[in-house]
Amino acid sequence: MKVTYLTLNLKFKNIFLCMIKKFFRGIIDFILPQVCVSCNKSCEKPGSFLCNTCSGKLDLFENSHPWRDLYISKGYINGSFSLYKFIKDTPIQRLLHSMKYEKMKSIGVTLGMEIGKYMPADVKFDYAVPVPLHTAKSRERTYNQSDHICRGISRATGTEIMPNLLKRIRYTGSQTKLNKIERIENVRGAFAINEKFKGIIAGKNIIIADDVITTGSTILECARVLKENDAGYVMACSAAYDALD
Repeated sequence: MKVTYLTLNLKFKNIFLCMIKKFFRGIIDFILPQVCVSCNKSCEKPGSFLCNTCSGKLDLFENSHPWRDLYISKGYINGSFSLYKFIKDTPIQRLLHSMKYEKMKSIGVTLGMEIGKYMPADVKFDYAVPVPLHTAKSRERTYNQSDHICRGISRATGTEIMPNLLKRIRYTGSQTKLNKIERIENVRGAFAINEKFKGIIAGKNIIIADDVITTGSTILECARVLKENDAGYVMACSAAYDALD
């Protein structure tokens, strides 16, 4: 009975703390309303990062895109999902920019929770793994936005986050101005399994997450490393897909 009482006591304590947080969050939102990261107008919905107008301009990505099928056909990726279509100079670019360069980590968590809703129901995933940054880039930026996307996926699916499973062993620089062939060459051999996790990969179903997939070269290279270490089902996910068309 003592254990039951303590368990109930902790449960009610957690509920009470959640209520307190929501109460003060409501006061903060009333005094300092959330501002849209795209147009700087007030957001109508508490906790949003875009106003209703800008949110309405987000285009869901059509996940039957032929480039998706192309990199799945390589055999390293079993499935993929991207939430939005990436279009320059639109709210999706400004949303991702705020997450990546303005350290709005909660944007990543929110996007990850949305991604998590679309994971295959017939696959039990073991780990959610972010596409890693090189240590030099990590020091410069101080955090990896893909870590927070994984955190949201984990909240939605219950999948364990493994932020250090993959490591980037070669600095590759930005891929923004590279074409498809150059991107593939740029990331070849850039990733490896962290030695202390090599023994736990075999047969495990893994979600790899990034902010934007363009040609798929980076996430495909990550998947290749996982598959060559006997990973099971590998799912590639991103907040957006830049189809370059």
